[in-house]
Amino acid sequence: MSHRYQFIVFPDPLGACPWISRALQPWLDQPIVGMRGAMPQSNFFRDMSPAEAELAFDLAGFAFRKYTRIAVIRHPAQKMVQLYDRISKTNKIWRMRRSVGVGDPGFTRWLASTRPNGYGAAPFGGPRWRRFGAWSGEAWCGDYVSHVVRAENAEEELSEIFHQIGISPSFGGHSLDTLTLMKPTQSRYNAEARTILRNRYAWDLNLYGHEAKNLQLVA
Repeated sequence: MSHRYQFIVFPDPLGACPWISRALQPWLDQPIVGMRGAMPQSNFFRDMSPAEAELAFDLAGFAFRKYTRIAVIRHPAQKMVQLYDRISKTNKIWRMRRSVGVGDPGFTRWLASTRPNGYGAAPFGGPRWRRFGAWSGEAWCGDYVSHVVRAENAEEELSEIFHQIGISPSFGGHSLDTLTLMKPTQSRYNAEARTILRNRYAWDLNLYGHEAKNLQLVA
């Protein structure tokens, strides 16, 4: 976040593109605490949603809507596979199931149990990355965001935005190749899973346009 240049960047809830924060460091001037509530005197914390940020701005006396508000999102097909794999590695119940010979829930079954808003993929009180990681870009951004950037093409899209702001961060060639990343992901999606993805993440898939169609994830 920069008050001098009036921009705020909302990374993908699963932590895509950490290089963006590093590249922007010379222009960032608002301290951000590590966890919500870690410092009662601070309204700003990592992984806050755009909706939470507007409230924090109001409490701090800043004009949220006058800032350039940038959200970085992931292709939903790849994001949901990453979320599933991360839960498998970190969740105590899933690890316990494996220890007694019961495997993880199948990907399609798990995907059907998630939501693109609300509780996302988290139980009550669960980690914020599980909740927001399953949200659609439409739910995450709402009308709080002025620019939506695809993580897979973030360097090019951000460079254009920051050129308009008047700064030139050095991103260092980190943008990703969507089609290359999606090759192993596609094998997780049977017909039912593809239908769920199309129904819940139509806004996101539309943002990816022909890339999504090439991946046969939209009709």
